Amino acid sequence: MLINNKADINKCRDTGESPLYIACQNGHIEIVQMLINYKADINKCRDTDGVSPLFNACHEGYTEVVQMLINNKADINKCTHTGESPLFIACQNGHTEVVQMVINNNADINKCGDTGASPLFIACQEGYTEVVQMLINNNADINKCRDTGASPLFIACRRTN
Repeated sequence: MLINNKADINKCRDTGESPLYIACQNGHIEIVQMLINYKADINKCRDTDGVSPLFNACHEGYTEVVQMLINNKADINKCTHTGESPLFIACQNGHTEVVQMVINNNADINKCGDTGASPLFIACQEGYTEVVQMLINNNADINKCRDTGASPLFIACRRTN
C-alpha cells in the first residue's frame, strides 16, 4: 500500500538501513521480492559500516534471500568498510549452503578482509571443517596468510583441528 502511494523505496533511516537491508536482515522473502520488483537498490549499503543486503543475508544464512539477491545481480564481492565480503561472513558463520551458493556465483574465494584474513582462514579459525573442505575443493589459497603471518594451517593447529 505504501509503495503504491509513492513511498521512497530506497529511503534510509538515520543509521543508514534501507527497507531492503532490513528485509534481508530478517529473512522476509516475500518483502525482499516485492522490494526488488519495485526496483529497490539491491547494492545499497548501510552508511556506518558498508554492510550490503547480500552481506546481511549471508551473515544470517538466509539461503532463499541470498539466491534471490544473486539472481537479481547483487554484487557478490561487495565488501564492508573493513573489507569483509559476503563469502567471508558466510564462512565465519558456518553457513555451508550459502558458502556454496556464493562460490558457484563467482565470489572471489581468496578475497581478504583488512586484517588479511581470507575466507579459508576464518573458516579454520571458527572450526567449520565442512566449509574448509568446500573452500579447498574450490581452489582457495591454502597458504594465504594474515597480516600477522598466521596461515590457515597455523590457526587450525591452534584450534586442534
